[in-house]
Amino acid sequence: MDNNVALPVQLSIAIGAAGGGDAETPAIYQWGLVVIKRIQTWDNPVVDGFMRGISLFGTEAVYLALLLMIFWCIDEKKGVRLSVTMLFSSWINAFFKVWLHQPRPFQLDASVGKSFEPTYGIPSGHAHMSLVFWTVMALWAKRRAKRGVLFFTLAIPISLIMGVSRLYLGVHFPTDLFAGWFLGGVTLACYIFFEKRISDFLAKSGLRVQFIISAAVSFVILLTGNTLLSGAMLGMGAGYALMLKFAPFSAQSKRGKGLKTFFILAARYIIGVVGAAVLFLAFQRFMPDKNSAYYPLAYFCQPVPLGLWIYAGAPWVFIKARLADTVERRGEKITGE
Repeated sequence: MDNNVALPVQLSIAIGAAGGGDAETPAIYQWGLVVIKRIQTWDNPVVDGFMRGISLFGTEAVYLALLLMIFWCIDEKKGVRLSVTMLFSSWINAFFKVWLHQPRPFQLDASVGKSFEPTYGIPSGHAHMSLVFWTVMALWAKRRAKRGVLFFTLAIPISLIMGVSRLYLGVHFPTDLFAGWFLGGVTLACYIFFEKRISDFLAKSGLRVQFIISAAVSFVILLTGNTLLSGAMLGMGAGYALMLKFAPFSAQSKRGKGLKTFFILAARYIIGVVGAAVLFLAFQRFMPDKNSAYYPLAYFCQPVPLGLWIYAGAPWVFIKARLADTVERRGEKITGE
């Protein structure tokens, strides 16, 4: 069963188990509500707008837009590595949300609800994802002293402010943030210790092995009930493998200085996003009703063509449109850094 299908029923069970906001509400939730109400005393139009904007900046749509920019316009190798890392972060976070099935503050006390979220509370995805994304960016930038210091200086405050915004909106308890930051730290530790080894292994593997590994990881994610991320993993892995084999594009190519470079990179991004939007909207037209027996299968299939387009189709178009060169034309090794 897909996690999203059973969520409304499970949420009602979780709220009932937590005490439903009455005198039997666990002490940890009561403490969390006190913290939230204290933060909400800051309420004024400026603070409200700022908190909502910061929270919006931590959504999946914003991270996707940034990941596409990195992959298509800055560094395709780093782009796909960060994409995989963020996908795993999202999967791990979603898994623990369903496993722990804890309510959100506004479900126990409607007076603190400034926003709404349909999923469980702990761990906080905003805390988890922001810590991972910005710290990885800082690790990349550390080779250049000034840029590295800037990113490291921003990484922790961004994640902290993101967390405070979630408290202010009444969609997370403080303990949700602590759990999100803990999982983010574990994810970063795995990235630091295993990312290079896994990347080197995959780079030396052939197309068949890369396909098999992508399918195997996708299947593992599917076993946890997350059909959407399972399909996304399959599309991403297969797309990148096809790109390396048939259209090994270089995001660094055609980049120099001046207005011409800006228009080239802007054209890549616009073409890529428009192509993804067309695929998404076309697929939506044929999506069965949520009550249909075929809905889980369609939900799984939906991100597959998007992944193929983002990581293989769009790069091929960039090369054919002379908006990018292949890796060979730049004198690089396809599997090299």
